[in-house]
Amino acid sequence: MSGLEVEDLVVPRGAFRLGPTRLATAPGTVTALIGPNGAGKTTLLRAIAGFERPTQGTVRLDGKELGPLPPEERGIGWVPAGLGLLAHRRVEENVRYGLDLRGDPAAREKGRAWTERLGLSELARRYPRQLSSGERQRVAIARALAVEPSLLLLDEPTAALDADAREALVRTLRELLAGESVALLLVAHDAPTALALADRVHLLERGASRFDGTLSELLERPPNRFAARFLGFENVLPPEALSAPTAGAIERRLSALAGPGGVAVPARSLRVRAGGDGPEARLRARRGGPRTVLVELAGLSLLGEADPAQPLPSVGGTVHLELEEGEVRAITA
Repeated sequence: MSGLEVEDLVVPRGAFRLGPTRLATAPGTVTALIGPNGAGKTTLLRAIAGFERPTQGTVRLDGKELGPLPPEERGIGWVPAGLGLLAHRRVEENVRYGLDLRGDPAAREKGRAWTERLGLSELARRYPRQLSSGERQRVAIARALAVEPSLLLLDEPTAALDADAREALVRTLRELLAGESVALLLVAHDAPTALALADRVHLLERGASRFDGTLSELLERPPNRFAARFLGFENVLPPEALSAPTAGAIERRLSALAGPGGVAVPARSLRVRAGGDGPEARLRARRGGPRTVLVELAGLSLLGEADPAQPLPSVGGTVHLELEEGEVRAITA
């Protein structure tokens, strides 16, 4: 099979243990590893690259088992979170560094070609310290792709970038992948980055795999409450929270929409108004912006979105709620 195959991989690191983990990426596709800090995303990336030693499982690339091979012989392009650029080498020298190590007779030509493809030609004679964060990121990607890998690994490629540089890098990666048969596996520190880049996502929590599939599948049916919170749903409610004897119309409707693991409700789905026919709740606080508010409804604390057309009462006052069900999601387990 072409692409990357990881089967039942286990990697211990002190008290932490990753796995067993299974995932696959096909050429020309992007898979994002997502999860909170400490979930094992970078550990998995490093194990695939050959910098961590698994105690169980296999890693195959284009049908070849990589276990016995050192990192430089795996056919993998690797961009760590710190980028690993050589401070004493110019851009053009950094881009062709892997080619020089291999003794490639066409190193200069290939390095120049990738420098141009990543829009770095005018910066070729500069040192990394003379570049912006986004420019340094592009140099590291050009260096990784110059060795013509079958798989490109990126560890949080957009974490240190501002919004404009992040969008530019995402566009660049998409354009590069459109013309290459390389598979891309990246660590994404948030769901928006994964949404912008990935065809598939692999969700990790404390070393355990919680989901592997398309991002749309994850968003449509969160597999558990952890996944729903990570995806940014502000209200994640277990089934028992919706079945109290005092449950009103909104709680009963949410209970009908819930799955075995409960229900995920974005704040924008709970409209908060000063008046109206909806159930009454108590305004408890304003949170995270002019329209996000915390309300109390029959013992439940919920984040909702205030209607901009109706000024709300002071904190402690009575408000009315309306549920918009379109973005409410059942939690499957």
